[in-house]
Amino acid sequence: MRRSHSLRVAVAALLVSQGAWSQESKTEEVVVTSSALRGKKPARKSRKPTTVVAGDDLRRQIASSLGETLSSELGVSSTYFGPNASRPVIRGLSGDRVQVLQDGLASLDVSSLSQDHAVTLESVVSQQIEIIKGPAALLYGSGASGGLVNVVSSRVPTEVPAKIITGAAEVRGETATEERTGAASIDGGTGKFAFHADYFNRKTEDVKIPGYAQSDALRRELIEAGEEPDNVRGYIPNSEGEASGGALGGSFIGQNALGGLSYSRYETTYGIPGEAEAFIAMKQNRLDGKAELDLQGVVNKLRLTGAYNDYTHTEFEAPGEPGTVFNQDAYELRFTADHKLGSGWRGTTGLQYVDLDFEAIGEEAFVPSSKTRALSVFAFEERHFGIWTVELGARAEQQKIDVAADLPGFNKTAVSLSAGTVWDFAKDHALALNLTRTQRNSQPAELYADGPHIAAQRFEIGDPNLKQETSVTADLSLRHTGDGINWTLSAFYNDYSNYIYASPTGDIEDDLPVFVYLQNGAKFHGFEAELNVPLIDDGKRHLGLRLASDYVRAKLDNGESLPQIPPLRFGAGLHYDRDEWHVGAQAFYYAKQDKIAEHELPTDSFILAEVDASYRFPVGSTSVFLFVRGTNLLDEDARQHASPLKDIAPLPGRSLHIGARAEF
Repeated sequence: MRRSHSLRVAVAALLVSQGAWSQESKTEEVVVTSSALRGKKPARKSRKPTTVVAGDDLRRQIASSLGETLSSELGVSSTYFGPNASRPVIRGLSGDRVQVLQDGLASLDVSSLSQDHAVTLESVVSQQIEIIKGPAALLYGSGASGGLVNVVSSRVPTEVPAKIITGAAEVRGETATEERTGAASIDGGTGKFAFHADYFNRKTEDVKIPGYAQSDALRRELIEAGEEPDNVRGYIPNSEGEASGGALGGSFIGQNALGGLSYSRYETTYGIPGEAEAFIAMKQNRLDGKAELDLQGVVNKLRLTGAYNDYTHTEFEAPGEPGTVFNQDAYELRFTADHKLGSGWRGTTGLQYVDLDFEAIGEEAFVPSSKTRALSVFAFEERHFGIWTVELGARAEQQKIDVAADLPGFNKTAVSLSAGTVWDFAKDHALALNLTRTQRNSQPAELYADGPHIAAQRFEIGDPNLKQETSVTADLSLRHTGDGINWTLSAFYNDYSNYIYASPTGDIEDDLPVFVYLQNGAKFHGFEAELNVPLIDDGKRHLGLRLASDYVRAKLDNGESLPQIPPLRFGAGLHYDRDEWHVGAQAFYYAKQDKIAEHELPTDSFILAEVDASYRFPVGSTSVFLFVRGTNLLDEDARQHASPLKDIAPLPGRSLHIGARAEF
């Protein structure tokens, strides 16, 4: 028998958590590398809602995909396509509206094209992960109109380590997926030369779940239609996978300049839940480069970064039966000039060029081959006026798409503008307001799709006459940070013109429902809130209480709800730290999502509760970090409403994560 609603809410309110959601511990004295002006400026000082996950918090939080690593962060969910393919969802926006970066440059994979495509960035060999919620399009392109995630590594070193050799080795495992992961990294150098190397390997089996793979809502729908549910329970069929990769890099670092290169490789093979034997085999080879020059005068720093990507993946219908092949040769170049103008203004101006040569081969290639080129110019300026800080930005992005098929090309320029201010109206209190007007250029799938998209279980038809998508966003944050109680309350409102979305027609083609890309006005609004209360803080011990919640509501101007929008969630937590010990527990209640789009099923409410502990101790000159974490302690049938597979692929059941990391 299912728990009563009131009991489930009570459990969520009573169970408490560690710092997995503690933004304060993640942002202090951390450089936000994806901000316009880098420096020792905590994320809490930004006018944009920004979260940084780093250090021991990141090690405890890492999952087998980038989306699941970040899905517990305020304002963030994931597209959960099983444990191997999961992309972040920020404030209900995903796909091309959320840009995924590696060290400030695009991942250059095809993960935004379809939610069954894995992101080629690996959390276990990263230093920190940055999340910017709301439009970040001014710096990184129209594809960041909903926000961005930047995975920061040291693959191109920017400083010579104090020791000739430093490094880390890590092993971790998990019971629900039978994960076995190993990773190692080495950093070193001498004189003016620094180098880096890393490697990881991961294997997972089919995901263990507490009940049926099919949701109660889907089972009821099938029974009412006279069909038989599949009755698979206890695991998600065809959800196993493996991944490996690594990098080599080196830099020459002088007094006022540096230059460096790195080569990285990523490989993965994983099953596609919902398809009996289908799987994806993916490979990416990537080159990254970086050059910086410090100057004296109005222009004080020049940066040139670039990346080249050779990407391919094959979608197999069964072992030995290759289906669709996706190839993408791509490169990105980015140049910025930091400057200080008169009257206290400082800022950065830049140019960015992206070239994507995409090829789709096979009978089920629902998107034709295309070449996309985008050239952008952008500027950002900031000035302090006593207790006020004012920031202004602008970007123009000209995008051209040439299509191999007999289809019209695309050639338009998107213009985005931003104005923001931070008012430090009292000690440790600030009010931040950000107003942004962004334009997003249409992408090839939205323009030219015409065929069966098997992983999404639909037949997609694009529209080459789509207009640019325009949004006006207001983001208001009120926060108190300092000693003692800390709290943050953020509210946002997005007003879209010509919002692009896939809508069902009711027709059937190739035994699949037909979806066409349409445009309409759309509104998004919501909030994120958190309260951190130190219950004990005597210099040796810290016991903290945290309450947090987030919410987003999205619908078209015609009144229809948009699909895959995360529900309201709220929870509470405690975390205790003493010397090198950390202990915590948490529980968050995910409300039922019944504000749904046409042909979308509701998602039941659930509670995710967890506990964790970690201990760091020295062994000679090595620091050893041990960690253990129990997740989904109530063994709930938990389903991410933002996932297109939520009715056939729930989140893992009760699971134990354990690992060790040695740093030398």
